[in-house]
Amino acid sequence: MKKIFCTVLCFLLLFSVAACTSGGSNTGEENNNGSTPNEPTVPSVVTNETYQSFWMKQHDYKTMPIAAFNAVPIQTGAYPENFVTEESYRILSESGINVAYALYDKLDQYPEDVVNALEYCEKYNVSYVAGLNNSYGYTSSSILESTIYSTLMKDNPAALGGVMIMDEPAYTNMEAMATSRDCFEELLGSKMYYSGNLFPTYATEGQLYNRLADTPEIPEGGYSYEQYVKDYIEIYDPQVLSYDYYPVQGQGSTLLDGYYENMSIIRKYAAEAKIPFWVYIQTCSFNANVRVPTEAEINWLVNSSLAYGCKGIQYFTYWCPLNSGEVFTGAMIDVNGNKTEIYDYVQKMNKQIAAVDEVLMCSLSQGIMVAGASPCTIPEEDVIESYKNLVGVTGASALVGCFDYNGLPAYYVFNNNNTKQEIISLEFDSACSGYTVKAAVKEGFSGQSTMDLTLAAGEAVLIVLE
Repeated sequence: MKKIFCTVLCFLLLFSVAACTSGGSNTGEENNNGSTPNEPTVPSVVTNETYQSFWMKQHDYKTMPIAAFNAVPIQTGAYPENFVTEESYRILSESGINVAYALYDKLDQYPEDVVNALEYCEKYNVSYVAGLNNSYGYTSSSILESTIYSTLMKDNPAALGGVMIMDEPAYTNMEAMATSRDCFEELLGSKMYYSGNLFPTYATEGQLYNRLADTPEIPEGGYSYEQYVKDYIEIYDPQVLSYDYYPVQGQGSTLLDGYYENMSIIRKYAAEAKIPFWVYIQTCSFNANVRVPTEAEINWLVNSSLAYGCKGIQYFTYWCPLNSGEVFTGAMIDVNGNKTEIYDYVQKMNKQIAAVDEVLMCSLSQGIMVAGASPCTIPEEDVIESYKNLVGVTGASALVGCFDYNGLPAYYVFNNNNTKQEIISLEFDSACSGYTVKAAVKEGFSGQSTMDLTLAAGEAVLIVLE
């Protein structure tokens, strides 16, 4: 069943040409080769289709969603107290996270806590995505109307950004998800984010098709991951193609080799559907073979995703979940509510995201350029030899995301080594001018035909030519 979108994906925003310029670098003065710096060709109206993007309803189209799964929990299980407090959400906001995913504070079970969370989120400009105690993606209209809408949603809280429909659905859940979303859109409108998140490529056929149930049987000939993604788009018609892949596994610094291959599939089908893709970023361990990532590995996970064209970052997890079949360690906040070192790593990374998100949210990915070795195989179909002014890249482990930023070339230059500092050299076809953003610091440059960049493990720098 192809679900028909009942309204435009998001409201229209009117803005002046000056509003979408990057600011700071465009002064109107001539550069070293005697020409006036180019400015982005800004559309007068931006919708979700303009840049194949999605933003939360209380944010603008230039703000990249940075989400936290299990944002702030209630008192349950091993959690010693109810952490749904203003202080908890202040700390969450200070980390640079702007979207909170509920896990234990479910909308239909703990409405008072949800009301409080919405109040705190509104104060700190965080978008709250509510959780539900639904079964395999299905939420009945009676639950919505009697338990949720009549008690909470009728007041249309400003911080309510959406509802989590289902995490890691199988094919057999997709129709129910679409039905649930119809119910939500009828009552809450289409501006909300109705969250669904796909399995990774290392999931089994049984997980992809029927979540390991006996029925229905897997089709004769099997059920491929690409078919799973295509079915999800056809049946659920998502606003965003979200998925998780947790490669920080095994001993030492090894990474699961299928990381870029999974991202390539998601990127391909998101582009065909003209929607963005969002990635979950691993911050914790949840079984013996999965390790807690280092700072370099968190940077590597985020920056590789941004270079590949991802337009939404989701951390798994913010608050350490309760053990239930899986044993969790790490995360940004521990079970007792204390910051871990992961919090500091993510906070630092989020400053870089906030410094580059306007460009990346207002751009279209054109492919990637690569040089040297990669810790994970990069599919050849994603690789391009050059893009506009950039004609060459050298380095021991380099990946350059190439973007059309409203007519200007933009490059996200990424050290694809998760353990070592590297020097990456760029060659342009002529003397170029523009600006860079590295470690959240913006600097202009002019008259450069080559550029040597020293980047820490997993670090990246944005370059925009003007």
